[in-house]
Amino acid sequence: MLISGFSALFASLLYLYASSLIWRKIQSRASVDVRIKVIQLAVVATVLHAYALSSMLWVDHGINLNIGIVLSLIAVLGSAILLITNINKSTETLGIFIYPLAALTTLIPLTIHGETPLSFELGSHVLISISAYSIMGLATAQAILYAIQERRFRTKQLSRLMQALPPLQVMENTLIQLVLIGFVFLSFALLSGFFFIEDIFAQHLIHKTFFSILSWLVYATFLFGHFKYGWRGQKAARYTIWAYFLLILSYVGTKIVLRFLGF
Repeated sequence: MLISGFSALFASLLYLYASSLIWRKIQSRASVDVRIKVIQLAVVATVLHAYALSSMLWVDHGINLNIGIVLSLIAVLGSAILLITNINKSTETLGIFIYPLAALTTLIPLTIHGETPLSFELGSHVLISISAYSIMGLATAQAILYAIQERRFRTKQLSRLMQALPPLQVMENTLIQLVLIGFVFLSFALLSGFFFIEDIFAQHLIHKTFFSILSWLVYATFLFGHFKYGWRGQKAARYTIWAYFLLILSYVGTKIVLRFLGF
């Protein structure tokens, strides 16, 4: 536990250092050397973050998914996915939105000592679902940034932050890449739900299942339209945002129904 605590603390400091370098790059438009350093820091921070999280995530009787671990898991997935997009694109500037949150959520599990254990089967389903939520959340944030950048580019009103973001083509390609990865995870989340949940269409789950499937259909429609008919630009952003709204409804709507309608 002590080693994982030091790993989490060191990861948090590295995230903050990477964030400060990105901010200096935005302000001064630094050279490509900053990009390499940011990626190196992010790789080490993400590995340490994942190590610290893994020691708290797996317990003898299942998978521990308390709120602190869930938030930390979402952050480390966001950081890892951003690094993946950096393999063939210069997207490190987007870390200014992710790394400060990752720095905070890395430490949150250390302050929450209670366990919320789930069986390995159900826990696996929840892990896949959380992965889908976080990746699609990152895609939605990307869609919002892309929509704002594209609109301001047309009106020639780009702020320094908008100018520091990757070019529009890179932003759009990153958006499609994130939606594709998230779509795979969402598909596996739905499939695992059918396998690991006894009755996925039970009364207390029907709202979640309905909105999740509806969200999946919207994502599928967008991906089909993009690759078949070339849907892009503001249409791509709108489809991504609306699909994620439905995905959020699958969780929030279920909570509201359970609490206020007595199911």
